[in-house]
Amino acid sequence: MTPTRRLAVSSAAVLTLTAFAPAAVDLVPALACDELTATSWSGFVLDEVTEVEAGANDPAHCRVRGTIDEEIHFELLLPLAEDWNGRFLMGGGGGFVGSVQNQALQFAGPVSVLTRGFATVGTDTGHQGPGIDASWALNRPDREVNFGHRAVHVTAETAKTIVRLFYGRDIEYSYFIGCSRGGGQAMVSSQRYPDDFDGIVSGAPAYDWPGLGAFFLQTQQALYPDPNDLATPVITDEAAAILEAAILEACDGNDGVEDGFMTNPMACDIDIAAIEGLTDEQRAAAEVIYGGARAGDRHIYPGFPFGGETEPAGWRSWVTGREMQLGPAGPNLHYAFGTQMYKYIIFDDPEFDYSTYDFGDYFAWEEDTRRARAILNATDTDLSGFKTAGGKLILWTGWSDSAIPASGTINYYEGVAAGDDEADDYTRLFMLPGVLHCAGGPGPDFVDWIAAIQSWVEEDEAPERLVATKFGESGVEMQRPVCPWPAYAAYNGTGDPKQEDSFECVAP
Repeated sequence: MTPTRRLAVSSAAVLTLTAFAPAAVDLVPALACDELTATSWSGFVLDEVTEVEAGANDPAHCRVRGTIDEEIHFELLLPLAEDWNGRFLMGGGGGFVGSVQNQALQFAGPVSVLTRGFATVGTDTGHQGPGIDASWALNRPDREVNFGHRAVHVTAETAKTIVRLFYGRDIEYSYFIGCSRGGGQAMVSSQRYPDDFDGIVSGAPAYDWPGLGAFFLQTQQALYPDPNDLATPVITDEAAAILEAAILEACDGNDGVEDGFMTNPMACDIDIAAIEGLTDEQRAAAEVIYGGARAGDRHIYPGFPFGGETEPAGWRSWVTGREMQLGPAGPNLHYAFGTQMYKYIIFDDPEFDYSTYDFGDYFAWEEDTRRARAILNATDTDLSGFKTAGGKLILWTGWSDSAIPASGTINYYEGVAAGDDEADDYTRLFMLPGVLHCAGGPGPDFVDWIAAIQSWVEEDEAPERLVATKFGESGVEMQRPVCPWPAYAAYNGTGDPKQEDSFECVAP
């Protein structure tokens, strides 16, 4: 799957890049970092090349910053030739991106990407600005295409060209890892550009932007019905605490241990309408949050499983919020992302008012979002191109994610499996209990996804039982196995519940 194009250049050679598919030429010995600046390029420029000395966490490396087509910025980190493992790893970006981001650096954990020997790259996806601001997209369909899919692809192609030149040999394997928008970028790559990466890790993916945005808007219509009064949400902190307490009392022990979070929230059977201490308006808002978005009589995006209601980085940050906690962006991140998306990407109308948008007609909503869905979405469950290319895809999300409902990731995976009896050979899903959006929460949030996808791609060792770890200030606080969906980890009844060998993977 990794292209084997070869480059014949010296430090003064000219490399021609056309359509971001470099021509096949001969390889030469590896270059020094400063020799990259002596090479002429077509289609992109190198803005800065720096030799970085070894630090506490990373070995010495070459840092390359460049620009593609004037607006797509990237940063490529290259280990020294003797330290390179022959692999290329691209990291995604979160939110609307807007700055050069490389989530591979975040998800490597205690052993850094460069220490492992990867050449690694990240991009801003073609615009600059805060990650919760979409004003860059106003009447700029070219930027939307870059953000939607093109920027990751051309950055990968460009970076691979530089990698081959720098080391004077081919890349053995190429990988992508990302979460949130980065997880969506991962899914886009598997669907639109199945030859770009041999292995892909997609965490908490934002893969259906108009649908997710509709869910965001509907939570805000229920929580902040008056756009001129954003001081207090319908579901206050006190109401969220009532919800969480009732849910945990009913279901925390379903996995065999009461630890403040649920291993399989979908198995929790509780009637929200029967919970005491809530107003009718609060119950109605909770039904939207847990039930998902609708347009007309159709369900267009799932709601949240139970969990994360009182976490500061859960509902408080994402769903309910407090008076303008994000400044002019609004009281919470659902408000910020939902309104920005519909103002600048769906409608190109900065005056769009979330409170008056009518979801009563499914076909009207479908028409309103048609163009954006074609550019941004990664909802295609037919991964035959990726399968044929030999690719492997790991999907994962936290059960208590308060940004992107975990149920959506499950729905996508089950759609892939429903269309291909062999889906398990190249796609697997893992659910992390008690974990918030990409990280955090009471559950174990670190899995060495990079090692897992490498083993699957390079050794044909499919991920079966992976270890999730929660780190604290003093080191490891707890570990728990995570199992390929739909299996989940159940306590064996005898061991230390903070040790992963005290749990077994069981079928629901």
